[in-house]
Amino acid sequence: MDRGSDVARPASPGSTERHATAGADADVLSPAIFAALLQQNWENVRSIKNQRISFLNSFALIGAGTQTLALSIRGELVLEIGLNLFMCALAVMGLLISLRLKAELEECLDKLHTLVVQAHVEHLMALELPEGELSRYPKFRWMFPVFYALAILLFVGLLAQRVTGLVSGP
Repeated sequence: MDRGSDVARPASPGSTERHATAGADADVLSPAIFAALLQQNWENVRSIKNQRISFLNSFALIGAGTQTLALSIRGELVLEIGLNLFMCALAVMGLLISLRLKAELEECLDKLHTLVVQAHVEHLMALELPEGELSRYPKFRWMFPVFYALAILLFVGLLAQRVTGLVSGP
């Protein structure tokens, strides 16, 4: 028998250590790996939240600028329609980006929830999982996609109003 086979070897980075628990094997992350995974997922969550807010701020500034420009060039039909088409396209892009970021946020929050449940510290972590009174309110992460959907409707309405105003006369 090989003498080295009786010696416990340290787990390689990224792997789990196997421990016998109540007669069954359980996968347990080493504390260093647990801390790294927890930190990485929290940083991802914060990054996603910052990206959503940054894009929303940019969208609001661009929207305000294009509508101000549209008011100052009243009568230039091609430019007005072009500005509204641009804002429709930007709102669609915002909706798609927002939905993607929402999915990534939920994935990171699910991973965090799994980690804290495994470590038995879920009572110490706020993971946006509403309980009790808070569970009857809609989740805030839906507000960004709803905002962009409403912006699409607004800019399509402005575009339709301008085009139908052209058809019916000035």
